[in-house]
Amino acid sequence: MKTYTYTTWFIGIILLVTIDCNSQTTITVDKPTSDKNHIIDVTSAPDTIVRTHKASCRCGELSITYNGPTPKRRTLCHCNSCQMRTGSAFSIQGRFPKNNLKIEGKSTAWRFPNEKGQEANYRSCDSGGATFHFCPTCGTTVYWEIDAAPDIIGIALGTLTDPSFPAPVISGFEAYGHPWAMQPAELKIIRLEYDELEEKLESKD
Repeated sequence: MKTYTYTTWFIGIILLVTIDCNSQTTITVDKPTSDKNHIIDVTSAPDTIVRTHKASCRCGELSITYNGPTPKRRTLCHCNSCQMRTGSAFSIQGRFPKNNLKIEGKSTAWRFPNEKGQEANYRSCDSGGATFHFCPTCGTTVYWEIDAAPDIIGIALGTLTDPSFPAPVISGFEAYGHPWAMQPAELKIIRLEYDELEEKLESKD
């Protein structure tokens, strides 16, 4: 039997608590240790309720409408590719069945890996090949096609702008993650909503 660190178990417990009880999930933890890539299986009944979600770029010219059950694979990814694609410390993404999607608007495609770009010296969630589609006007990456899963479209969940969308059930490539991003609730920072920030700024005038 493998020995897991307290940190790994803590992450697993938090994810289990936040999982939608109607989803079927597998949590993969990527750690630079001897127990790397172990899998915690937390399987339950699959979600069958049809819902409508719309993803859109910042300017609204490129969008995707999805009608179907909430995708089972929802990932918080810390790999270098996702960090560079989003400009953030991690990405959140879902894998949606292509048959349930309607794509509207023009996109510019960019493929990774490719012969023109610099050779990557790291593992990433798109190492097996993917074609990313972003808006040619505002630059938002909305979706991507995955070589290993031709019937699936990856969608950047931030483009849904829906805080009620279920939380990720997989955390991947944590070996590349920023330590503070693993426990954001413990950051000693001022947490303000927009209205509170406006009030503070006005009080200084």
